[in-house]
Amino acid sequence: MKRPHFLIKNCMNKSSVTNVYMCDILTDQVLKDVCNRITGQQDFTVDFVGNDYEDDCLEKSYNKGRLAILKYDGKIAFISFSEGIAGGRNSAVQSVGTAFNIYFKSTVQNKELFYYFLGSGPKFETDYLRSAYRQMKTMGFRFLNPEVLSMPISPFTSVEDLIFSRKVTAGKNKSNNASYVTKEKSKEIEVYAKTFGANKYDAAMLGFTASTLAKIHSQHITLYEILEGNLKHMPQACSETLGLMGNVDIVSTNLEFDKNQFKSSSSLRSPRYKVNLLDRVGIKHCPLCHCEIPELIQGAHVWPVNLIKKQPLTLDEQFAHAVSGNNGIWLCENHHKLFDENIIRFDKTGKMKIHASDRREKSYILKITEEDRLPSVYHSNKFFEYLELRNQAI
Repeated sequence: MKRPHFLIKNCMNKSSVTNVYMCDILTDQVLKDVCNRITGQQDFTVDFVGNDYEDDCLEKSYNKGRLAILKYDGKIAFISFSEGIAGGRNSAVQSVGTAFNIYFKSTVQNKELFYYFLGSGPKFETDYLRSAYRQMKTMGFRFLNPEVLSMPISPFTSVEDLIFSRKVTAGKNKSNNASYVTKEKSKEIEVYAKTFGANKYDAAMLGFTASTLAKIHSQHITLYEILEGNLKHMPQACSETLGLMGNVDIVSTNLEFDKNQFKSSSSLRSPRYKVNLLDRVGIKHCPLCHCEIPELIQGAHVWPVNLIKKQPLTLDEQFAHAVSGNNGIWLCENHHKLFDENIIRFDKTGKMKIHASDRREKSYILKITEEDRLPSVYHSNKFFEYLELRNQAI
C-alpha cells in the first residue's frame, strides 16, 4: 500500500526575517499524529517544497494558510495549523480564511478540510477564539485534536444563531465585533465588514460563515465593505471565494458612496450610519420594548436628515451629522414611527414623554412600552445636543 504523502510549502511569509520555517514547526512527531488521525497510519513520506513549486493543490507562493497537503487513498486533505502560542485575537486565526480560500477554490476531487492545534491553554479559548472555532466548524473545518480544548465546539445552526452569538460576545468585549452581521428582511442578511488591518480576516470569516448558513434557508447576503480613506478592500482571494459561494453581493462603501446616498435621499439609511450605531450602542435592540427581532429594528435619527440638510453647513459637515452614531437610536417599527411623528419624545435626561391627545392611543403606547427611559449606553453630550436640536424644531 502506498504510504500517505505530505506536501508542504516550507517558507512562510516572514521566514526570511524570523528564520523559522514550516519544517521547524511540523516535526515528525506532529506529522505522525496528524497522519494517524486522518488515515489511521503513522508511516508517511513528506516533501517540504520551495516557493516555485505548484500543483493542483498548492499555488506558486510561500506557505499561505499555514497549510499542509496530505495525499492518501485517492483523497486530498488540506490541514491548517494553529500557532504554537496564541497571539492577538485576529493573528491566532488569521491564516484560516486563506486556508479556506485555497481549499474552496481547489478543483481536486475527494478533498477534506482540517485544523490542528499546535498549542493549548486558556489563551486558545478566549470568547473571541471560541466563536471563531464555531465559525470554522460551520465552514467545514474538522478539528483533528479537539481534546486540547476544555469544551466541545459546535457549529452554528442558522444566521440567527450567529447573530445572537455575536451579540453575546460583543456584550463581553465590544472589540470582539469589528464586523457585524444582522438582518434587514427575513431573506436578506447584511454583513458590515471592516477591512482595515487584521480586521479583514474577521470580516472574511464572518462572510464565509454567513454564506454557508444562508444557503440552508435560501437567504441572500449583501456584504458591505466599510472602507476608510485609502484603506484596502477585503483581500482579493477572499472576495473571489465569496463570489463563488453564489449567494453574496459585495458592495464597497467609501465616503463618496455614502455622500452620494446622502445627497439623493432625505431619509438616510447608509451602511456607514448603521455601522456607527452598531459600534456605539451594539446589536439591534429596541430599548423601549426590548424587541430583538432584527428585521423589525431600525436606526432612527434623533436630529432628522431633512432638518440637517436645511442647515447652513457644508456638505461634509451635514454628512458627518447624518451618519454620527450619536445621532441615532435603535427602535422597533412601532416606536420608530411614533418617534418620527413626535408622538413620543425624549427630554434632556432621556425620559420618554407621550404626546397623544386620545386616551386610547396613550393606553396603547403604554401597553407596548416596557421602559420609559433610554439606557445609559445612549447617553453622551453629543447625543443630548442632537436631542435638543430635534426638540427645538418641534
